[in-house]
Amino acid sequence: MSSPHRTTFLVVLVVVSAVAATGVAAGQSSSGTVIGRPALELYTSTSEVEPGTETELDLVLSNDGQLNRGGPAEYETRVTTARGTSVEVEDGATPFEITTGRVAVGEVPRGTTAVDPVSITVPETVDPGRYRIPVTVSYVHTLSVEYDSLGAPKYNDITREETQYIAVRVRDGSRFELRGSETTAQVGDTGSLSVDIENTGTRPARDASVVLSSETDELTFGSRSESSTGYVGTWEPGANETVDYTVAFDDDAALRSYSLTARVEYEDTDGIERTSEAMTVGLRPAPEQSFRLRDTGATLRVGEDGTFTGTVVNDGPDTARDPVVVLRSSNPNVDIDSREYALGELAPDERGDFAFDVSVSDGASASTQQFNLSVRYRNDRGDTRLSDPLNEQVVIEGQRDRFSVEAVDRTVVVGESTTLELRVTNEGDEPLRDVEAKAFVQAPLSSDDDEGIVSTLDPGETTTIVIGLATGSNALEKSYPVSLDLQYELPDGDTQVSSTYRVPVTAERQESGGLPLVPVGLAASAVVAVGLFVWFRRDGGD
Repeated sequence: MSSPHRTTFLVVLVVVSAVAATGVAAGQSSSGTVIGRPALELYTSTSEVEPGTETELDLVLSNDGQLNRGGPAEYETRVTTARGTSVEVEDGATPFEITTGRVAVGEVPRGTTAVDPVSITVPETVDPGRYRIPVTVSYVHTLSVEYDSLGAPKYNDITREETQYIAVRVRDGSRFELRGSETTAQVGDTGSLSVDIENTGTRPARDASVVLSSETDELTFGSRSESSTGYVGTWEPGANETVDYTVAFDDDAALRSYSLTARVEYEDTDGIERTSEAMTVGLRPAPEQSFRLRDTGATLRVGEDGTFTGTVVNDGPDTARDPVVVLRSSNPNVDIDSREYALGELAPDERGDFAFDVSVSDGASASTQQFNLSVRYRNDRGDTRLSDPLNEQVVIEGQRDRFSVEAVDRTVVVGESTTLELRVTNEGDEPLRDVEAKAFVQAPLSSDDDEGIVSTLDPGETTTIVIGLATGSNALEKSYPVSLDLQYELPDGDTQVSSTYRVPVTAERQESGGLPLVPVGLAASAVVAVGLFVWFRRDGGD
């Protein structure tokens, strides 16, 4: 039998040995090596692109990390994560143009990570088909992690660069290209716009329409809308289609180039509704139709009929059809016989003469008046248009006497009858017909023949009108008025009455005293006879 001391020693030895064994096992589990790598695959959700477009490739990185030797979770994540990752899409042997450079992604753990889109330009002339685009993927990863309980882990990092490919198909379908446009529209007017578009694709477009849109209110369609749709129908490959629109430019539109956006809406051969890429249609309006006045003249005077004449010149740019000059005046004392004067068709730079008959009433005053003229015409579409006002300053002369009246002999004898000759002159610019004179006298003057008539009286011509005139015996020696009114007919047939003209007539008495006239005459005759008798006697005696 062993002693108690020996037994105690053995127990202690067993316990110590067990603890030591446990410590060795624990020391072995706190060290090791984790080995793995990331496995990156690049994908795109952009499977189709259109020729003649710029689009974006939507990319995604998938990391199916591979773990060869496990260990603590943080180290497993370390060896399966791609760090400092970047993606660079290259055009390679493809016909595409890549406009985006290297794209930084950062850390890519297990799973999927989105990549910022990459811009790609597809030429108009590219052939339909499937293309493989090379993509360089660069990243840093840790091959292994060595760790123990006595120090920091040791990372074995490596940089990798690999080329992958994404597949993109250039769709075989309808494509559209603008070939040209023409417009007849002018600033401030409505005109037509023709747009010529070709289907440059390889497939027909069905139920096709061309939608044209404007981004400015200076240029609108039809009834002032912002867009207009022209229907085409089936549009075969290689076919040119011309679509017509009605466009209108505002009165205040600037004379510059404007742009419209055209899109083709259609169904492809699979019955899928599609919309083409936007096409820019440029157009520049013609200048606003304009006219100007030349060689204007007016013969206007208060209380008289006159004319306003001039010439309208078509400054273009288009022919004015059925032009009519419209004249207006805001003065109520100015009467325009006919406010419209029709001209013949006026091509650009052609001119047409006009003449308006204008009457100025006695209530008007001598002044400078503004006449407003405009030209009403038809444009190329047959629409009636009115030009901007053409203002003209016109001088109205003061009123003048149409006649001048002058007495030939202004003296009459008290108590006797005589005739009074009045010289009447036409001071106007028009010939007058049937000029009737009517004299008016007051006591002590009287007249039993107070009227006279002249068939015609030309401008500047003078005629003499004779009236009978008697003076009462009680008349005083002084001047008395004789009044004369003249009624006459103008060239247009209107009959007018002149203002009243007054001529002073002087009444004088005959002087009395001296020898009677008859006896004095007889005596003188006798003296002459006696003288002749004596002369003959002397001559005979000799």
